[in-house]
Amino acid sequence: MGRALEIGAVIVLLLALGLPGCVAGVDSGPDAAARRDAPSAMPFDIANLKINWRERIEAIKTKGLLPIIDIESSFNNRLNIRQLAQSMDEYGVALIAYSQDPDGQRWSDAAAQAVQLHPSRFIPTTNGGNQWTRDPVGFLAETKKHVLTDRYPLMGEFEFRHYPSPRQYRRGEMYRDVNIPINGDAGHDLFGFAEKTGVAFQIHYEIEDALLPALEEMLRRYPKAKVIWCHLAQVRYANRATTYGPAYVRRLIETYPNLYFDVAFGGPNSVYPGSGEHHARIWDRDRGRIKKEWVELMEQYPWRFLAALDLGGDRQDQMAEIALNLRRFLEGLPDGVREIVGYKAAWKLLFEEEL
Repeated sequence: MGRALEIGAVIVLLLALGLPGCVAGVDSGPDAAARRDAPSAMPFDIANLKINWRERIEAIKTKGLLPIIDIESSFNNRLNIRQLAQSMDEYGVALIAYSQDPDGQRWSDAAAQAVQLHPSRFIPTTNGGNQWTRDPVGFLAETKKHVLTDRYPLMGEFEFRHYPSPRQYRRGEMYRDVNIPINGDAGHDLFGFAEKTGVAFQIHYEIEDALLPALEEMLRRYPKAKVIWCHLAQVRYANRATTYGPAYVRRLIETYPNLYFDVAFGGPNSVYPGSGEHHARIWDRDRGRIKKEWVELMEQYPWRFLAALDLGGDRQDQMAEIALNLRRFLEGLPDGVREIVGYKAAWKLLFEEEL
């Protein structure tokens, strides 16, 4: 009864926050006919949800689109779930691992409620981002509890080293300049929990020479912790990342079988305002496509790279731009690799089976 009341309170909260279309009529699109009712409460019925997700993936494929599983996006209280559902259909986004950034609290069930409302679209993902940086110990304790009791298949993004995003930088919001040692107490707690449970988690960890040894230390110590390092080749300050490149990433992949990379990064002309540099280092900007050495790396190790949109709380209106940028990247990969990175690698990582 307590969990039912809690879920009901979340529905009321979502309505109060002005989420249009979050109760009825939103599950339209290619999977509408195949949709099954969502589980009425947590813990999640992952087996049943996987039936929904498989059918949605197949329905998108029948329309001639490459399905995308977005392994890393988050939302806040400004989410318009009806509009998002329509955009997902339009751009062939099959599933989003949606994580809420709760402001001022250690836990929110809002991401779980998105799964309840749209069982064919969202992968249950624990909270991430803002509150972790304010209270790592308390936040992680709540996360661990919900992973175990509600059976979340994925943990959201933990920010260890994070510069303000370009939009935040322009707004003067410097609170996102985060520095939590990845090999500190909270990091060991997180990696140890992930290794024990087998549940993957995401990290935001700026690419800088001084930070790399600590990351490798943790990967060595917790070889069964499934780590998704967000934002492949996103370098904010080039002079702080002199050793990073395809050769270094290749060494990481060959040394640490538990490390994965998501491919959420800006387009060829995206500039980080803090440095004035093009921070998506993966692009050959003169030719408007991915550099050959990165393509070759992904062709050799396609299962270690995961499609991602990185929709954030202040970017929910940018689905078109972000999805098209991701598809532009995917189109630069060989056919078989494109499918693996687009959706198959995420499925295999989360569920230990191949589509």
